[in-house]
Amino acid sequence: MNTELMNEFYLLQQSRSNAKYLDILDEKICSPIQEANDKVTSWMYKRGTMLMKLEKRAQMRVGKIRKKFLKY
Repeated sequence: MNTELMNEFYLLQQSRSNAKYLDILDEKICSPIQEANDKVTSWMYKRGTMLMKLEKRAQMRVGKIRKKFLKY
């Protein structure tokens, strides 16, 4: 009886081994977080690029208007 309990305890420990625990952590927690980080990073990059292009265009237009109407 005692050896059976010890064997069952050993099997229980093996079923919750670190490798399986790390796989579960990676699958359920790390992967979704990494995907979310990738989406946010790409979104921020695209938005930043768009804003920089808008700023460049606005500066060019302001320069043209200054040259046209504010001749010194």
